[in-house]
Amino acid sequence: MQGKLEAYWEQGWEGRIAFAFQADGATMPYFLKNGDQLTIYAEDGTAVWSGTIQWVRRRFWERHQLDAGIWATHKQRGVAYGQWLAWFWQKPALKASLEIAE
Repeated sequence: MQGKLEAYWEQGWEGRIAFAFQADGATMPYFLKNGDQLTIYAEDGTAVWSGTIQWVRRRFWERHQLDAGIWATHKQRGVAYGQWLAWFWQKPALKASLEIAE
């Protein structure tokens, strides 16, 4: 599937986000799960990250430098917390491709 990254949140979440994928033409986002295959593309179309989603809990001291009051409970294994958040928070949203784990 082709689509874009989304930092999903709802009112009352106190700034917490969930990492989601918005498929082209879909009305609802898909929340990424362990085992999904994701590729993230830079604005110029080059792949900046590609691999299997492997969630790990964010450590308390891990912070980001974004000008946003957002946070997440987990991140992708092997990627800095701030970088992972930045890819999902970027505007306009970064394009991505996804293969959902069965």
